[in-house]
Amino acid sequence: MTALRQLFLTRAQLAVLLLAVFAVNFVETQLEEMLKTPASYTLGYRMAQTFHEIEGAFNFGGAERVSRWVVGGYALSYFVLFPVMLVGAAMACWRRKSVQVFRVFSVAIALNYLIALPFYLFLPVPERWAFPGAKATLMSDFLSTRLIEVVRPISGLDNCFPSMHVALSAQVILLAYWSRSQWRHSILCLAGTVILSTFFLGIHWVPDIAMGVATAGLSFAVAVQLSRRWYREERPRAAARLPGSPASRSPWRPATPVPFTRPATGKLVFISYRREGGARLARVVQMELERRGYPCFLDVDDLGAEHFDERLLQEIERAPNLVLVLAPGSLERCQRHDDWLRREIVHALKHGRNVVPLLAEGFQYPSAEVVPEELQSLQRLNGVVYSHEYFNAAFDKLEGFLRRG
Repeated sequence: MTALRQLFLTRAQLAVLLLAVFAVNFVETQLEEMLKTPASYTLGYRMAQTFHEIEGAFNFGGAERVSRWVVGGYALSYFVLFPVMLVGAAMACWRRKSVQVFRVFSVAIALNYLIALPFYLFLPVPERWAFPGAKATLMSDFLSTRLIEVVRPISGLDNCFPSMHVALSAQVILLAYWSRSQWRHSILCLAGTVILSTFFLGIHWVPDIAMGVATAGLSFAVAVQLSRRWYREERPRAAARLPGSPASRSPWRPATPVPFTRPATGKLVFISYRREGGARLARVVQMELERRGYPCFLDVDDLGAEHFDERLLQEIERAPNLVLVLAPGSLERCQRHDDWLRREIVHALKHGRNVVPLLAEGFQYPSAEVVPEELQSLQRLNGVVYSHEYFNAAFDKLEGFLRRG
């Protein structure tokens, strides 16, 4: 314990701690992005659906009617005010005569990241706008699609729970009131706009925000206790002032539950798709149909070590429905007799399965000369056009076709 106390004695050591937290966060975000698996996408979708239900299926429609001035103000808070506020707080704490305020600030941030890290690694939650069921829009895209890319290297798309923007903003508020800063009420308002921006911009869920506040309170309280007990300094009386400021003497709910376990009954839907261009939509189809009570067969999840060709054809025969995911270019290679997408479609039609095409955005049926004769009947089948904007309506229609099948 004595050796650990020696690590946080000076401002330089605490600055190294902050840089280490930033570096570890950067490396973790890059590695997590490179090592993503289908299982992580599945878990993330389920968690997002859970949060969506917790919020009562809150509808984020009508984003296009929001004033661009309002969007700009919240975007300014999220992308500019937040880092400036953190840097300003760090500089103000550094300039204090006593190192205790800077120590509490630095240790609280480190503890906050340690609490959040297991959630980022093992409980991925995609941002609200990335979950189709939320019908949310990334509001900052109305200004520039590049804004969100600025924070992406240190804030992964599914590192949403808890919200680090909220947690660190709440810590700055706690620090200002704990140190009795004369600017504490102004800091409360500024940090509050950052917290509100995470929700308004369509980035974070309400549970993200609540958890961010909770982790901030816990980590800050622990940091204060460690500093008091380990270093025996008095509570600061002077304010932690911002650079250039004068010194101060006082411091709607869906009916179907989320299927966390796959039903034990046989599969009702076989999902056929071409991996190039259709893999992500196939995953969305699986998760949404299973949420609605339709067990699905998806090759990447359900194929074992047996011969995949025999197993695929058997599963098509067992399932009464086949959802055919058609992305741009999906049918272009079907002229080859050994093409597996062609074999799956032909086998389903031959055995009288209920084939429902799901047309991704941008897909168009190729000319009759390109499509083999045995697939010419596809265009005459009732299909569903997938739409991110009208996600629920598209799947309601798809479900209707499956019921009639």
